[in-house]
Amino acid sequence: MELSILNDETRSLPFPIRKAMAFRLALEHMPIFLPEGDLICGGKTVYQLPTYITEEEIEWGNHNFETKGYNNAFDNCFNLGQDERGFALNDSSIPAYYKIIPMGIPTLIQEARTKKAAAKSNEEKTYYESVIISNTAALSLMKRYEDYIRDFVNKEVNKTRQAELMQMADNLKQLQIGAPQTYWQACQLMYFIQFLIWVEGGYLIPLGRTDQILYPFYKKDLDEGILTKEFAFEILEAFFMKLNYEIDRTHGEAIKINSDTGQSITIGGIDPVTGEDVTNDLTMMILDAKCDMKVTDPKVHLRIHKGTPDAIWQKAAYLNSLGMGFPTYENDEAIIASLMNQPEYTLEDARDYAASGCWEVTIQGKAFNRNLGGICCLRCLEWALNNGQYFLGVPNEETAQGLIGDRYGIPTGNLEWFDSYRKLFNAFKVQMKHNIDMVSSYLNRAMISPSPFYSSMMEDCLEKGKDFDEYGVRYTETDFQLSALSNCADALYAIRKLVYEDKEYTLKEFVEILKNNWEGHEQLRQRILNELPKFGNNVREVDQIADEIVAYYTQEVTKHHNPGGHTYRARVSSATNYVYGSQILGASADGRKARDYYSDNLSPQMGADKNGPTAIVLSCGKVDFSHCSGGGVLDMKFHPSALSSQEGRDKFIAMIKAYFQVGGLQVQINVLDNQVLLDAKKHPEKYPDLIVRIWGFSAYFVAIPEKFQDHIIARSTLAF
Repeated sequence: MELSILNDETRSLPFPIRKAMAFRLALEHMPIFLPEGDLICGGKTVYQLPTYITEEEIEWGNHNFETKGYNNAFDNCFNLGQDERGFALNDSSIPAYYKIIPMGIPTLIQEARTKKAAAKSNEEKTYYESVIISNTAALSLMKRYEDYIRDFVNKEVNKTRQAELMQMADNLKQLQIGAPQTYWQACQLMYFIQFLIWVEGGYLIPLGRTDQILYPFYKKDLDEGILTKEFAFEILEAFFMKLNYEIDRTHGEAIKINSDTGQSITIGGIDPVTGEDVTNDLTMMILDAKCDMKVTDPKVHLRIHKGTPDAIWQKAAYLNSLGMGFPTYENDEAIIASLMNQPEYTLEDARDYAASGCWEVTIQGKAFNRNLGGICCLRCLEWALNNGQYFLGVPNEETAQGLIGDRYGIPTGNLEWFDSYRKLFNAFKVQMKHNIDMVSSYLNRAMISPSPFYSSMMEDCLEKGKDFDEYGVRYTETDFQLSALSNCADALYAIRKLVYEDKEYTLKEFVEILKNNWEGHEQLRQRILNELPKFGNNVREVDQIADEIVAYYTQEVTKHHNPGGHTYRARVSSATNYVYGSQILGASADGRKARDYYSDNLSPQMGADKNGPTAIVLSCGKVDFSHCSGGGVLDMKFHPSALSSQEGRDKFIAMIKAYFQVGGLQVQINVLDNQVLLDAKKHPEKYPDLIVRIWGFSAYFVAIPEKFQDHIIARSTLAF
């Protein structure tokens, strides 16, 4: 029977109260379980809250809310989970685990009660009441789990397991009355909050600077002699295993792939106050756990700076060599500087950044982070070459209906007008500006659904008495992503060379070739692919084009402000766009055919990087990312043999250090063996635990869609 909190009495209650009541009802009816050997209890058993939205609200959303049912291809919006009204669900914001874990939920509830009593407005009172309802429900679920576990104790014949069960029950009892007192209890509370945010409807939930959050509990237990390093490691692995209960969570509307959960942890880095290195025993232990476990979650992000210990570098490189796509490297010096180029951040908060979702940069506990706007360079260039229209004229089953043939760019002139490369480039910039303006306008009209439990885990929401939908957080971060950068730089160079410099074709002739998808001109396409310089080969002329594109993109993005009043943030990354966004693009002047994939993130287009990894980092190092406060991720691929020896890993470390010295922001690594991947596609039963990096997350190769398998196989043939 479908659960509902709606009746004649509740229908008139404020929306946040109804949502909190639905959360409570879900937890009351949630089946609970304890797999054999678990040290951390809880886990996903609910996908959808009981009904709490009225028919009138749904009807209003269907007919009056203009962002109900986004056309992802039109505006390139993503992460679009929505409630039944069309209001956006919350994602990607890192809970203030650094505050909530030491505080405990009972203290949080008491603080909400105190603030409710002192609140001056009905809106604040409503918010605090919704927080009290949802967090009290969390404690009630803990009580159910405590009783459930105690029932197992007397039935357990193994004395070691019996003692574990007793301690697990006692851990839950303590968390119901106060803050965690031990490392084990801290891990239990962190996971309990994490999975309950999923239950409420949040998604892409990162965990923040986990080694820093848990370390005080770990050190205290070690000092008091109640914990060994060996058992601490076992608890950590149990915690990580529980996070993998959520890997089939789906999000957004455009794509649903298992393991795309956003459950990222950030380790290493510097102290937000002193700026000194803060790596500790748990930093290394987390890397060791990821080396030991063939699981996709959590994603690991390692903050690197000039003082990062060599032992951390070495362990991270070894983890990369195992081929699971961990860790992603984050450059503290460059990322903190880019955050400080935004007008909103303080230095202390910028130093406390962490990874959100795949590789997005955010401030843990203080930022409402949404990754929504996407700008495809090739789309803007195609509009410039076709007076604001797409090249493709016939929709196919993978192409957005109502899109092809319509003008979603703006008229920038006939081709005859572009008698110089600079005029064409200016038209390209006008189309990019239009795209940014269009998307930001659309996003600023989007409305956010309140999340009483999730928002109560943020530092400033509880202080101000405001949920996410009222922008109660300190920082409101709305990020744009720039995709197909390398393809576009290559395409613009090819046009400049063949049309304007060598005058082999008129622009009209060249564009006609593109519109016909290179038909009858395969020799020209192969010449462009194989003879003309490409981004990623340390060729100044092409790299400068990429730099000019990024400079203009960041300039235009940061002109805009979101509904929270904060500056929009720029990032260079592609997420899903290199597969799905490519389906609405015609042929491009870099030699790409219509609907073929374009490059992922900052990577050179497939097959273009002919001068090795050093040339790639030198090309990327010529691009100014200093205003990309949302990040800019370079994907690099290596054959397993490249990292199999100590010498190979030392060279790998030196390469990343060199990239970060020239201003690179982020690097994620794929270690790929083409023959293994081909065999895994043919015989998936032989490779159930083969993990690969997709775009900003890792997943089991045999479980991802075939088009992604094919793309990864194509990338693997080009590994260094």
